[in-house]
Amino acid sequence: MPARKLFAISLLSVFATIVIACGSGSIPEADSVESLGTALEAAGMRVDGPNENDRLSANYFSIPGMQYTASGETLFVYEFPDDDELATQKALVSPDGWGIGLKYIQWTVGPSYYQNGRLIVIYDGEKSLIMDTLTSAMGDRFAPGNPA
Repeated sequence: MPARKLFAISLLSVFATIVIACGSGSIPEADSVESLGTALEAAGMRVDGPNENDRLSANYFSIPGMQYTASGETLFVYEFPDDDELATQKALVSPDGWGIGLKYIQWTVGPSYYQNGRLIVIYDGEKSLIMDTLTSAMGDRFAPGNPA
């Protein structure tokens, strides 16, 4: 990749991080499907959803998943009914994130899992704006399939 293009990409990444950290408003905590949408919008993303998850990922956990599209990227969202169910389902995620229970998932990039309250969000991508926003709203990743 040409040095200029690499520099431009690096500069955009730094700018996006600064906007998130120092923007006019802070990123609110996301611990429900609704508050996740608010956090994504607060980061300046165009957000579509939540929508019913019509893909195979709807069956990753014991409950049906929802999904958001944020700036063209898909986020899989699961809001568990209670803390016990959350703990049981979270324990099914393999340490590297590529498996959930007995299901091995063919992720495109490598999954990043975020959890706050009874909410688990899976992002199979590497856009820093999304990852930084999820970290600000939900805390650090667990079982990262794509090390940062």
